[in-house]
Amino acid sequence: MPPEADVARLTVAAIIPTKNRASLLAGIVERLLAQTATIDELVIVDQSDTDDGRVAVRRVLEAAPASRRPALDHVWDRAINGAAAARNVAFDRARSDVLLCVDDDMEPAPDAIERLLAHLIAVPHLAAVTPVITNYEAPALAHRLVSTIFFCGPFRDDRQPVYWRGAGQRERLVEVGMLGAGMIAIRRSALADIRFDARYRGASLGEDLDLSWALRARGGTLAIATDAHVIHRKAPRPASRHEEAMLTSWGFVYAKHQPKTLANRLAFAWFVTGVATTAAVAALRARSLTPLRSVRAGLFNIRHDYSRCSFLTPPTAPTVDATGAPGSRRHNLVV
Repeated sequence: MPPEADVARLTVAAIIPTKNRASLLAGIVERLLAQTATIDELVIVDQSDTDDGRVAVRRVLEAAPASRRPALDHVWDRAINGAAAARNVAFDRARSDVLLCVDDDMEPAPDAIERLLAHLIAVPHLAAVTPVITNYEAPALAHRLVSTIFFCGPFRDDRQPVYWRGAGQRERLVEVGMLGAGMIAIRRSALADIRFDARYRGASLGEDLDLSWALRARGGTLAIATDAHVIHRKAPRPASRHEEAMLTSWGFVYAKHQPKTLANRLAFAWFVTGVATTAAVAALRARSLTPLRSVRAGLFNIRHDYSRCSFLTPPTAPTVDATGAPGSRRHNLVV
């Protein structure tokens, strides 16, 4: 059971970015309404081509008891580009004590929000907390060895061992250096004016690192609640090499957030060496230069201000205004 606390003392705004997935959107809204902790606000930022999602959400709310219906703010704006920008819009609109970002492909346990809120109440300095993903598949031993050897200092992803151990951990709250944005409860007072970087667009990578490091720079503590559980039904994506994405996403947040001390420079060089080494092994096994080309593409992005990156807006191009660009089509629906 979660720590004993009056979770009603904290109001909650559930924030859902979505695009062209009306059935998934309806599903996550149903799960949120069935939580043991009541949702006060539901802020949906919908980038879909049609308003099918709005119709689906209204049906779910109409079927729910009046006492369980949150205030709905449904923003339908096709000009918003990506989940990071969508969450920024919601951050500026929600008014609750806790901002709960949750993607439409997440399946939280019925008591997940109650447990997250209990931890936020019990630990006042806790800035943000996520549940543990219970269907996370641990990578192969070789991958874990590479991570242990090459990813050091700020590049060590300390979330991964927590996910590998799954739900059967004794420690209820594990402090980590970074959190995933798929489902994350953020204390409004800790967030303040922090937002996702406006350069992130589309199906971006690394925006969770960007937000995590910004919160930590303000002195916030981040943690994973192992007694709060969620399943991530990640949609299949086209097969692609990962080296470019890894170098680009980590390189961007490193350049933005980390001081360029000798230790950090060496850690970054060692990180690049690890990615290149695994790519070379993959190239030998596949008898293909594709993995090495992926490394080269990632290094090109780092050296040329990410001008060819698929998920970062080039600095010379106009960026989408996450607070509402002039001329954008927006429909505000309040229930």
